[in-house]
Amino acid sequence: MVTGLDKIKNKANEKGISILEALVSTAIIGIGFIAVFQMVQYSIRSIDVSGERTKMNYLVSMIAEDIISDRDSVDASKNVFLDKLIAEKKNKKDNPAWSMNTCGGFPTSKTEYSNAFQNKIQKWKFRFSKDRVKCNAKDNQGTTEDKKALQIYDICNNKVSGKSCNFKNLDRNSAVYEEIYIGRMEAKMNNGKKTKYLYFPIK
Repeated sequence: MVTGLDKIKNKANEKGISILEALVSTAIIGIGFIAVFQMVQYSIRSIDVSGERTKMNYLVSMIAEDIISDRDSVDASKNVFLDKLIAEKKNKKDNPAWSMNTCGGFPTSKTEYSNAFQNKIQKWKFRFSKDRVKCNAKDNQGTTEDKKALQIYDICNNKVSGKSCNFKNLDRNSAVYEEIYIGRMEAKMNNGKKTKYLYFPIK
């Protein structure tokens, strides 16, 4: 029969864990926590990158929709939006019709212009400001690799259409002789390492 005194003796003979065992256990748990923290940080970065890509997809599509939907808009001076955009492109020669090469902040004020062209350019500057999408600047001037640019390509058979397109359709069997316009919106992200392209027919 085990008496109370025997129980006390049995407990006195029981040994706890050693300091070495405690240290090893602590190290194993610490390594596990480090792995968990790294996974959490990776997940946060992935979510952040995915969110920026989603926003950029939306904004690039927005510019294409703006151009297609308002291409025939006429201002008080009888200037057509698409004609103004094409003229801007031709004035810049090989440069984009519109570009944003620096990390610009959200404009402090908004101006109501009397023509669709200037209103759209202002809208795009607002939408692509660094307050809405991430933009990594290299210096105080806002120089960046995260550039945005709208390029317009005019294609036609110059002999048949009587126009002077930069890109010539020389295929005799082609049914397309008249002038057509193709837009390309380019948006760089993550210090220029990721690029979103969207090609779309304008006219």
